[in-house]
Amino acid sequence: MQFWVTETRLMIETDKVIACRRWIGAVTTALLLVVPVVNMSSAQAADTVLDRIRAVVNEGIVLDSELNAAIRAFKQEALTTGQSLPQDEEVLTQRILERLIQREVFRQHARQLGVAVDPGSINRAVERIAQNNNMDSLQFRQTLQQQGIDYNQFRQNVEDELLRQRLIEREVQSRVRVSSQEIDDFVDATRNDVDEQQKYRLQHILVAVPAAASEQQLTQAQQKAETLLARINDGEDFAQVAIAESDGARALQGGDLGWRTLQELPDFIAVEVRRLEPGQHSSILRSSNGLHLIRLAERQTGDPTQQAETLVRHIFLAGSDAAVEARLQGLRDRIRAGESFDDIASAYSEDPNSAPNGGELPWFSDGQMPPAMEQAASALAINELSAPFRTQFGWHLMQVLDRRTRQIDEQALREQANDALQQRKLDQEIQRWSRQLRDESYVEIRS
Repeated sequence: MQFWVTETRLMIETDKVIACRRWIGAVTTALLLVVPVVNMSSAQAADTVLDRIRAVVNEGIVLDSELNAAIRAFKQEALTTGQSLPQDEEVLTQRILERLIQREVFRQHARQLGVAVDPGSINRAVERIAQNNNMDSLQFRQTLQQQGIDYNQFRQNVEDELLRQRLIEREVQSRVRVSSQEIDDFVDATRNDVDEQQKYRLQHILVAVPAAASEQQLTQAQQKAETLLARINDGEDFAQVAIAESDGARALQGGDLGWRTLQELPDFIAVEVRRLEPGQHSSILRSSNGLHLIRLAERQTGDPTQQAETLVRHIFLAGSDAAVEARLQGLRDRIRAGESFDDIASAYSEDPNSAPNGGELPWFSDGQMPPAMEQAASALAINELSAPFRTQFGWHLMQVLDRRTRQIDEQALREQANDALQQRKLDQEIQRWSRQLRDESYVEIRS
């Protein structure tokens, strides 16, 4: 499940950090957790395993119960968002286990550095998430419970993500520098290069290689990349290969990197993307992080100095069952029969931010709303009333009020350029840093 946590970005995702936090020392990691159970017919005690260790990570562990909870959460997210799952259940298990291992590595590293997240910061983050999903704190908590998500576990997910962000700020962000010349070049290319005025939706497969890889490791990585390329050339689905084999952060999303401009990409990828047509994939590309395969899924043309914006109003009802949809359909019938959208939204919408304003939301551009809402808005003509549609948190009825195109001024263009260049460099540094922490950790995976 993804949560809309700022006005401009989808930030905290439960597929990044899942399940409850457990700190158990090195001595305890050698033990299985068991309790005696009495057989009432024979009064004979037997040991029943309640939990078991799936991975030892330095002085910490990942438990079977954590892994199972994480798998359930990911499947629920996939069901909600329509994301495809690995065809092999064992692949999903291995992928989620690796995420939990990486999470444990981050936690231990934070402890060593004395980095922590106070409860007040977690409370404020949860409140912001609720507000940006058009709910108050109580509605948000109830909606999580309706979807089978433990609220304490959700808070733990938020704490883990905040902890990771603080580590990145401390150890990675200081390495990233963007010069004025780079910003000048970005803005100039945005204005004058046709290719730079396009957006590219990319899929990515990474075969990671350690920074100080041996000749044997390099050979193994090359052989793996060649095997994956051959499978794709033979017709295997790129997304399924990425899910099963990629070491990239977006592997479980089929390697989907979303929409990028060329200048938001590392140079070695941007050069390759220029020559690809939608549906085509690259040869094996090399970088300091490893070996890469790129597929161009789609391409969009647009003027980056212009920003299209949409104004909508909506009625929101929390919940996911058919009764909620039927109730919203009844409200739609009333509006179509002549009742005021404003009055019905004010009386019935469960969005505390927009209901007092007749359901009207602020002007938004691409990427500033949950995808399902943006898709619904793009399919509607002005003043057209949508059918009820579902997002992660409930059902919506939407009407588009207006559209406009806004000119982006020079200062805004430079800020966008700086943000894009910072993010491109930061992504690469985070990958290197995460891999280094993982490679330097002792990890024992148990069957």
